[in-house]
Amino acid sequence: MRDSNDSSAVSESREDSGSDVCASRHTAGSFRELLVVSLPLIISAGSHSLMGIADCMMLAGYAPDTSSGLAATTLDVIAAVTPAGMMYWSIACIPMGTILYANTFISQFDGAGQPRSLTVAFWQGVWLAVVSGLLLLLFIPFSADMFRLAGHTPAVVGQETAYFDMLCLGSVFHLAANALSCYFSGRQKTAVVMYVTLISVTINVVCDYGLIFGHWGLPQLGITGAAAATVFARVCELLMYGGLILRDSRGRYPLGGTWRPDGEMLKKFLRYGLPSGLHHFLDTSSFLFFLLIVGSLNRDAMAATNLAFRVNSIIFIPLLGFGTAVQTLVGHHIGAGLQAAASRTTWNAILMGVIWTGGAAILLVFFPDASLQPFLAFEDVSATGDSAQSIRSVLPAASRLLTFVAVYSIFDAMAVVFASALRGAGDTLFPMVITLFSSWVVMTIPAWLIAQMESATVDRLWLTCTGHITLMGTAMALRFLSGRWKKIRLT
Repeated sequence: MRDSNDSSAVSESREDSGSDVCASRHTAGSFRELLVVSLPLIISAGSHSLMGIADCMMLAGYAPDTSSGLAATTLDVIAAVTPAGMMYWSIACIPMGTILYANTFISQFDGAGQPRSLTVAFWQGVWLAVVSGLLLLLFIPFSADMFRLAGHTPAVVGQETAYFDMLCLGSVFHLAANALSCYFSGRQKTAVVMYVTLISVTINVVCDYGLIFGHWGLPQLGITGAAAATVFARVCELLMYGGLILRDSRGRYPLGGTWRPDGEMLKKFLRYGLPSGLHHFLDTSSFLFFLLIVGSLNRDAMAATNLAFRVNSIIFIPLLGFGTAVQTLVGHHIGAGLQAAASRTTWNAILMGVIWTGGAAILLVFFPDASLQPFLAFEDVSATGDSAQSIRSVLPAASRLLTFVAVYSIFDAMAVVFASALRGAGDTLFPMVITLFSSWVVMTIPAWLIAQMESATVDRLWLTCTGHITLMGTAMALRFLSGRWKKIRLT
């Protein structure tokens, strides 16, 4: 549905203008175009993954003070950080996925040559971010109860609650920063996103070291300090994007006259963006429940799983940046009437994704122990008593779980790339429905049933996770091959 204030000439010569736009940059659908757009987003997403990895690495070397308050060991902290982070992401990903769909709207309006509709879409993402971020604060009073329901020990629950609550306090900054990033990523200015992310990640890592261990005169806050460092980095990210947008908006995309809520555009966000957000919610919440089920076996199984997932994130999270690039390019090409280019982009992305995950899988199979060594970098060898319970005791189990990661990684790449291409085309309902089925019927419910058996082991639980990701990659590929996405129009 076109905006009445956009040029009608664009609608009469959509394919020609779209071709010119693409040709002025790189050949539409080419490897070069994909690399130029995706590489900064891959670096950006990979850098964001370092926030969680830095938290885990430093907390693995943090020996909590057991002289006061609720006693906790290093393993309690490690067992807490991933489920707490995933709990936060589970409640944030519905608004986040909806907000980030601004990337698709912006890319399609950019490809169709509709600057006013582009800025209207941008502002709706910002409004949704602010309102959603404030609503997420309502979860803080109930956080401890949510973790207690999982049957975790009091020490782990205390650490989980501290981490989760601090992340919730910064949710407005987190969501708003992502909304502002769409202004650049949707227009293929992905280098801006990369530089902002690299700076914010550097700020996070430095603040992690100071606030976790209490260096440079800062308080020693442990897991709370790790979350506080992440929130501060998000604030810096938001300020950087804001300054860059104010400078950029003086040109082709003036934002002053389009900042008000727009009912029609908000309906589009709910129609296409909400299923995208629900897709992320169903996927993330199922993995959260999977983690909680693993934690019901014992603390060591949870700690080993957390370490394996952190290594997995090094492979997976760059794929999310890659997926954003695919979604942007597919949306742009479809907006410009270049469906063949959208298809070429997707298949080029599949080839690159398989090469990336295949190479990583080989390393995990033959060198699993080396993949876990970074988590010993901050180990406190002088710790004594309960605090001396090092993560070394769970490294053999974590190393074994990395074999599962190696097996499903290629299917993970297929799921991310094909789902991103479908979302870029506006096909958001199918990814949501198949995720609902696969994540719960194939993984979570079977994992819960296995956990009730006396013979339950963490390896058997991970079989359900592997089955889920394998099905997702296969189903997304079949949906893309069906070609139904070619019939959808957002502009």
